[in-house]
Formats: sequence, structure tokens, C-alpha cells
Amino acid sequence: MTGGSGFIGSHTVEQLLAEGFKVHCLIRPHQTNLRWLQGLPVDFIKCDLFNITSISECIENAEYIIHIAGITKAKHQSEFFTGNVTATNNLLLAASQLKHLKKFCYISSLTAVGPSPTGIPLNETAHCHPITAYGKSKLEAERVCKHYSEKLPIVIIRPPAVFGPRDTDSLEMFKWVSHGLKPVLGSSAKTLSLVYAPDLAKGIIRATFNERTSSETYNIADPTIFTFSSIIDYLATFFHKRTIQVHLPKGLVYSIAGITQFVSLLGKKPAVLNIEKARDLLQKHWVCDPQKIYEHIGFQTSTSIYDGMNKTFRWYKDKGWL
Repeated sequence: MTGGSGFIGSHTVEQLLAEGFKVHCLIRPHQTNLRWLQGLPVDFIKCDLFNITSISECIENAEYIIHIAGITKAKHQSEFFTGNVTATNNLLLAASQLKHLKKFCYISSLTAVGPSPTGIPLNETAHCHPITAYGKSKLEAERVCKHYSEKLPIVIIRPPAVFGPRDTDSLEMFKWVSHGLKPVLGSSAKTLSLVYAPDLAKGIIRATFNERTSSETYNIADPTIFTFSSIIDYLATFFHKRTIQVHLPKGLVYSIAGITQFVSLLGKKPAVLNIEKARDLLQKHWVCDPQKIYEHIGFQTSTSIYDGMNKTFRWYKDKGWL
């Protein structure tokens, strides 16, 4: 597995271990912080995803590969394509030489498809029109996967917004609400699909180990479509607070994003909010239809979004993040 020490990856590793699988995690050559995997019975293998020889040596005994690692934030657009497309191509090239590989699972994103123009949940046949460099790089990585699909059994997973324990992005939303604020970015009628990270991990595993899924692409999400407003209102019940609605018009959001993006160029880390992230956040409908994976292999999420939010809140509190 790649990306095992990250948010989605660590939940997937834990679920694999719980189901009795032996897990090997590829980590960067200079990575020392194992983060959420510290102390787990995992075999760590230092691997350079930009070196074919290194990859080939690291995966020579692999039966299944789950590729989660990627770039989600970058200072320059080219970094998304290097981290998400080139690395994926290199891994697939090395994997194509394996005679015993049973499945290659690539974790893409709903951003590869783009927002729904009408609010109707998009299925896997929807026309792809990514609106950010990140989304375009994930779509291009999907195309690379499909190029190798005649040589390898490949399945592609497209999650929408993912939340759960360990997630730093959703944490910001919880913090806004903890201060009694209800942010409205763009449209007040914004809708979205969500998936709880441990449920996504189970779906990734089901898709990886089922023979029916070869050469298929699947959305994994809770089937309910939520309004952003209703999610914020539910979070407010955790803090026993009334929230004050703060409407942030598009112009203001883009202005803030432009400033933080410029400032980030002077530092080492990319901005959390940049112009492209603002464009992403301002879309009215990020919604998808998860029916296909249920019809193919019977998988559906088992944790309600409200229960998942509750568990995430308690985790943040226990860890002192809130």
C-alpha cells in the first residue's frame, strides 16, 4: 500500500489488519514520522515512487496494491501532475511486470469528474469536467490506470468529501462552529455527498478483493445527499451553541485565497486555501451516486453521516484538537 500513514490510508491499514491481512506500506525514503501507523504490526518499506528500479524491488512479492498516496496541496500546478500522474504511472509500470498481482486499486476523487451542474448525483458514466489542477491530475491518473487495464486487473475508487478521526480539513469546519459561526461560501443551497473514512476503508478493501471489480470505476459515498447548511446545524448541537450565519461572497473568498496563496509562495508549505481550492469550495453541488458498487458487489456504507460526525467530534475532543 502507498499512503498508509495518511488520513484515508491509516484507516484502510487498520481495517486490513482487523481482517487478518498482512500489510506492507511503502513510505518515502526519508520519511521518519509514521504518524497513525506507529506501533502497528506493519512492514514498512522505503520506496521512491520516481525510481522504477526502487519500486520493482519494493513490490516484487505484492499480491494486491492499494495506491492512496498523492498530492492534495501544492504551490505549483505541475506538482499535482508529478505526484499524482507520474508516480501512479511508475507504480503501474513496475506492477505490470508482476505475474502474481491479483488487483491494483487506485484511489481517485470525485474532483476528477467535477461538480454536478444540475444537482443530480453523478454516476460513474458522467462526463468528466474537472475544474482544478488537482482534479485534472486525478482524472489523468485514472486514464493512466485504464491504459494498463489490459495488462493488470485494476479498480478505481472515487470518493467525495471524506471526513473522520485524524482529518485536518474537516477540523476547520468544526472550529468555525465551535466559535458560533456558520460559514456560507457562495450559494446557501450548497449540496454535497460525504463518506465516513472507516466506511471508505471498508469499501476500498471490498473493491480490491472482489474479482468482479476488475476494470471498473466506483463511487463510494453515503447515498444521502446533504445540504451544507444542515451539516453545520448538526455540528452546532455538539457545542450547544446557536450559530451566526456568515455569508462569504465569491469575491471575498477569492480575495482571501489569492492573498494566502501569495503568502505561501514565500514559505515552505503550500496554502490550505488557494485560488483553486476556493473554486472548489464555491461550487453549488458536489454530489455522486454510489449505487453501482452496491449493485456489483453489495457494498454500502454502514455508518450514518450523523453518527460519523459524532464519532469524529468525540475523537477531536479526546485528542485536544477542539
